[in-house]
Amino acid sequence: MKYRFIIIPALLIVFSLRLYAQDLNWGQVRDQQNHFMAAKFGADYATVMGLSYGQRLPWKLQTFLAVDLSSSFGQDLLDDWKMRFSVQSELWHSGHLSLGVKPGFIIRRFDSNVARLFSTGVDLTATLGYFGAKWTFAAEAHYDQTLATNVKHHFLQENYPGIYNGWIGATGGNFKFGGQVGYSFGGNMLALKLGKAYARNFKDNPTLPFYFELSLLRAW
Repeated sequence: MKYRFIIIPALLIVFSLRLYAQDLNWGQVRDQQNHFMAAKFGADYATVMGLSYGQRLPWKLQTFLAVDLSSSFGQDLLDDWKMRFSVQSELWHSGHLSLGVKPGFIIRRFDSNVARLFSTGVDLTATLGYFGAKWTFAAEAHYDQTLATNVKHHFLQENYPGIYNGWIGATGGNFKFGGQVGYSFGGNMLALKLGKAYARNFKDNPTLPFYFELSLLRAW
């Protein structure tokens, strides 16, 4: 049973990293567009690609409900994937300066010859910066927390028959801090994000501590 407390946390550190959904250019969509779609490519825990769709909610506070699906490159795209449901709101703006928040609920799966992990979690992203009609420059902070994970071991089961399989509770989370620059044209937005990732204790940091994302968003 002692291997449960060594192997599972190590896998969860890798598994909890993610590629998160495209942030809107509030200067572009404010009171004009009601839908958006985005395609993205990036590097985080792996080389990842994804798609997002969002729709404006009929609220006084400018808010979009969105869903995105991402998967890592590999022989089987269904091995490692993440689905995320989020609510993205602009809490405040003055001119082109804007503050936005994006809470989300996450479902994800990671599979290797070591183990299969099926996990749920929550996250929160805050973005502050300049959102003009053409250009976007913003800083962002993000936190991702695992809620519960179902573990099924593979080859270790043969050597350690008593190793634990089943559900475990929250084991940790990750912080991310970075920035983004974007350019909008004709209802489209091309954006680049760069940043650094940390474990929740700022000590047991991910093997790949940096992330980037290149995305193309279409609003209408």
